[in-house]
Amino acid sequence: MFEEIKFPGQHENEKIILFLRRHWFIFFMRILFILIAIVALVTIYVFFSTVNSNFKESAFYNLLLFGESLATLFIWNFFFILWLDFYLDAWIVTNERIINIEQRGFFIRKISELKLTKIQDVSSEIVGVIPTLFNYGNICVQTAGEIDNFTFFQIPNPNYVKNVIVDLQEKERESEEEELGSFIRGNP
Repeated sequence: MFEEIKFPGQHENEKIILFLRRHWFIFFMRILFILIAIVALVTIYVFFSTVNSNFKESAFYNLLLFGESLATLFIWNFFFILWLDFYLDAWIVTNERIINIEQRGFFIRKISELKLTKIQDVSSEIVGVIPTLFNYGNICVQTAGEIDNFTFFQIPNPNYVKNVIVDLQEKERESEEEELGSFIRGNP
């Protein structure tokens, strides 16, 4: 399913099982605030234009245009930051490990990985009416390594993803046990 997706550092026989991003509804809700800000800018302009019919000839017209242009610039910048945060934050679940790619701002990217054999516990949570209706929530993966928790935020189908991770973890542990057993018996 994800054969066409490749990422730097991917092992030779490593297969991508899940490629996850935040649920689309989270991005939609953030975009809604931008749309409200745009409506507010248009409303302000229309208000001042209708209150004073000679407003375009007044000295405050240029000040209003400057303020609206500056606000529009901030809105575009905010939209771009929201899009980067949504699009570049990703979680990749492979048959060997979990990779967390987190974009913070424009120039900060944090990439963490966790081998499936280091997983101690996996839990999923869906809190609230809207997350329940749209089936998105968080997954918390507790590890035996340096990182205490590996958290997937606001992903779609968290219960399904949790079950996939648990199944992969069990297969990886069984595979490791078989390799160790054959090594102990002297069968290469």
